[in-house]
Amino acid sequence: MKQDYFDRIDDSAITMMDCDSKVGVLATEDESGYPHLSFISSIQALDDRSLTFGQFSAGLSKRFIMDRPNVGFLVLSADKKYLSGNATYTHSANTGHEFDLYNNKPLFRYNSYMGFYRVFYLNLERISAMKSLPIGAIVVGAILSRIKALFLRRSEKNALPFVGQQLFSQLDSLKFLCYYDKRGEAQLFPVVQATSAGADRIVLSSVPFGKQLQQIPEGAKAAILCLNLKMESVLVKGRFSKGILEIERVYNSMPPKMEYVYPRSETIEPIRSF
Repeated sequence: MKQDYFDRIDDSAITMMDCDSKVGVLATEDESGYPHLSFISSIQALDDRSLTFGQFSAGLSKRFIMDRPNVGFLVLSADKKYLSGNATYTHSANTGHEFDLYNNKPLFRYNSYMGFYRVFYLNLERISAMKSLPIGAIVVGAILSRIKALFLRRSEKNALPFVGQQLFSQLDSLKFLCYYDKRGEAQLFPVVQATSAGADRIVLSSVPFGKQLQQIPEGAKAAILCLNLKMESVLVKGRFSKGILEIERVYNSMPPKMEYVYPRSETIEPIRSF
């Protein structure tokens, strides 16, 4: 599937991204070179060449973007249309016109304990044409992934908690995969057909998005963010090979405490005060 990219955001994309009911995903690069995916529903176009998003919780993506400002993004609308692209972080602000606009949105206007406290600004590098999710193919792909998972189950490390496995197994949960191409640009696309195969693997059939999956280099560092309509989410990172992500790290991406849950530090800290 050939994907066309543009250097400007057209009017239809601006309108779609302005809607508060959309799903937004931001891809930053972590300290080990793995993609780090975050649910950022506030991402929107500032104009036809720049983007903004608001921060109301302190996850790792805001730290990573400071050190490695090149990011990927994806936006999925309520009517199952999506677009993706790449951008470069330029600066942030905790005052100003955009800051006021974010905090006057209906969801946050009277929410004194969870308002936006910073706005991030990005310069657009490229943006894809808007596409529709192939719902029929996704249903077929989800069934094929579950059949594939029956033969590839592994739980030696018990990396993904049972709650995370359940989240991945939900037919209506959304999943997004990201890897870096040869140019070092984040490639981010939906993989709703993905499912867990035990606690150590995520498997995907090649239906749909088979050509995009084939473009992932063997053993590439990749990440998959899974979330449902209740905004429950989990992020897994690992090496991707032949439709299988071997899980190396699991990140709880839900507030109030966003942290890695696998692997956990086994170091016992001494008690220094009584």
